[in-house]
Amino acid sequence: MNDERMNDQRTHWPQIIGSILVAIAIVAIAIAVTTAKFGDTPSAEIEAQEERLKQQEELAEERQEAAEERREQASE
Repeated sequence: MNDERMNDQRTHWPQIIGSILVAIAIVAIAIAVTTAKFGDTPSAEIEAQEERLKQQEELAEERQEAAEERREQASE
């Protein structure tokens, strides 16, 4: 009886180790996919970049409008 029990316990170790390795692989793949999708740039930095871009676009629009007004005034 004891021999059968020891055989059962010994045969479980490869399965346990295999399960742990698979779990580690799944976590590593999930991290890799998430990092590839979102990048390692923090969201606050992305928001700051978007805000700077928006401000630059607004400034360019204001300059264009001012230039158009000057042209209109010069033609009058």
